[in-house]
Amino acid sequence: MDTTRSHVVHLGFAEQHIDSIEFGEHQVSLLVHRHVAEHMSDAARRRFARIGVLDVPHTLDFDAYDQALDQMIRLVDEFAAELGPPAAVVAMYEHVTLPAARLRDHFGVQGVDTETATLCRDKVLMKEVMRSSGIRVPAFWAVDAATPYAELEKIADAVPGRLVLKPQRQAGSFGIEVFRDGTEFLAHARTHGIPDDHEVEEFVEGDVCHVDGVVRDGEIRFISASRYIGDCLGFQNGQQHLSAVTFDDASTLARITDFTALVLKSLRLHTSTFHLELFLTPGDELVFLEVGNRFGGAYISDSLRAVYGVDLVRESVLACMGLPSEVGNVTGILDHEGVGASGWLYSALPENEPRVVKRIRGLDTCPDSVVLSDIPGIGQTVNADITVFPSAGKFAFSGASTAQVERDIRRLAAAYTLETAPRRTPHL
Repeated sequence: MDTTRSHVVHLGFAEQHIDSIEFGEHQVSLLVHRHVAEHMSDAARRRFARIGVLDVPHTLDFDAYDQALDQMIRLVDEFAAELGPPAAVVAMYEHVTLPAARLRDHFGVQGVDTETATLCRDKVLMKEVMRSSGIRVPAFWAVDAATPYAELEKIADAVPGRLVLKPQRQAGSFGIEVFRDGTEFLAHARTHGIPDDHEVEEFVEGDVCHVDGVVRDGEIRFISASRYIGDCLGFQNGQQHLSAVTFDDASTLARITDFTALVLKSLRLHTSTFHLELFLTPGDELVFLEVGNRFGGAYISDSLRAVYGVDLVRESVLACMGLPSEVGNVTGILDHEGVGASGWLYSALPENEPRVVKRIRGLDTCPDSVVLSDIPGIGQTVNADITVFPSAGKFAFSGASTAQVERDIRRLAAAYTLETAPRRTPHL
């Protein structure tokens, strides 16, 4: 057993984030499901001291890893005999934050515990905590297959407008259904029933916003607040682009910062990265939507790193390991000279099956405010694997104001497109 280097367990893996992992003075083991393990490069595989393969289905079910906890405990016990007891458990992604917390509690490792991680995953529990802290939340009800129809009628009567039915523990707007009114909701319930582990909530009118940052020992060290132009729900259901632009108004950002601080305190989320979503209503009220103890997905973290120099992926690793943050002074998005606002665009890919890129259109309209991009090449296969957000191209923006960045995002979103053809299956 090598006792000179500590044993760090990583749960979940994406190869594009390998350089954020703290390998140097540590022996790093990895727990992933078989599909990920089989598709790792040899170079990545060699950097891990041990790799444990989990019997987990390759799906977009965000609860799948949590159901493999017994497998994880057995593997960590096996690795500990060789590498020493785990000194840290690192979880950067939504689907592994809760099982990682359970591993920490089981092995007596410091970090986000099961109680807080559960509050950051379960949409009913998190809103109950927010409501008890005096934070405005949508009206909501936990429902499942056993919920009496009479109870569903009471819910429908209580909400005069649109209703939302969503899973309690999924992410990225997966499984969400929006109904025009209670009558349509009840008709759906009669025809299709209500799945287990769901919730119904009122549809809140207003802009959907996301807030991303770093909290250390209860202090917010970096914070960014953005308004979605195209949100996750529209992206999943309507194949619209997914995009956002930061606020350049200091008073709005200050209000959102205070709101965020109360949310994090209510969750007892003291040291972590975070991704919070909220509504900004036409009446200028902030309403809680949901929160995760991880960095924002899509192109959020890439954009923030490119524009503000804050690497939320790296900060996630450091927080889980109890290492110092690399964010120097406490900072926000309005503290960076020459940057009035920033944004990102995640262009939709209408097709669901694997496609080969034949032509890219619209790049001639790419504005000077684009500071980072990730676009496929001609001949490249897109949609080759299951992904949360299938994308035709990604762009990060930095500009003088919210208005300018939003204008540039909308213009590029309207012009940029891929021409693709079906991928041919080789004849055997």
